[in-house]
Amino acid sequence: INRNFTSLFGGLAQVGTLYYVDPVHGSDTLGTGLTASAAYQTLATAYNACADGHNDIVVLIGNGATTGTARVDSAFTWSKSATHLVGVCSPTHFSQRARIAPTSTTTAFANFFTISGSGCLFQNIQWFHGFATGTTSAIAVTVSGQRNVFDHCHIAGLGDAESAQNSGSRSLKISGAGENVFEDCVIGIDTVTRTTSNASLEFSGGTARNLF
Repeated sequence: INRNFTSLFGGLAQVGTLYYVDPVHGSDTLGTGLTASAAYQTLATAYNACADGHNDIVVLIGNGATTGTARVDSAFTWSKSATHLVGVCSPTHFSQRARIAPTSTTTAFANFFTISGSGCLFQNIQWFHGFATGTTSAIAVTVSGQRNVFDHCHIAGLGDAESAQNSGSRSLKISGAGENVFEDCVIGIDTVTRTTSNASLEFSGGTARNLF
């Protein structure tokens, strides 16, 4: 955690505004988002408060359990450039508890989280895409922006049996995007059996100079 905050806040906190998200203790109506004790509850509220290109930072506070997950129950697009997301939780490689996932009983939708903004940092975050009943061609994270950095993140798609059995499903799809960096990341899961041909990672279109 100290490593995360030193590397992130050391270069960015003096520039943009920090907005805190606490799915357990936060409130979108009572909180200002500007301190941990007055955190927002949902990721969407904090993201909407950010300004494109201002190096604002969303801090997602985990509670060590899945109950602290930031629930996203419809397709989410992170389109604001230089807008950053960092998780506060144990910096494990697998299943970080600063976690973004749909509610399992939500009607399944195919494209979960799209990052079309450029120059963003995502650190110590897990995206999990799975449902009680899945769908075809489920994609957990699609990256179409440029020069984004993913540090110590877990991109976990194909998280239910139906999605995992479809040839079009992916954990990560990089679509026409270049110069992104994935450092100390995990892509995919091994907890749902796949017996059809699909992929944890797909490159689509021109994807020059992406670094893993």
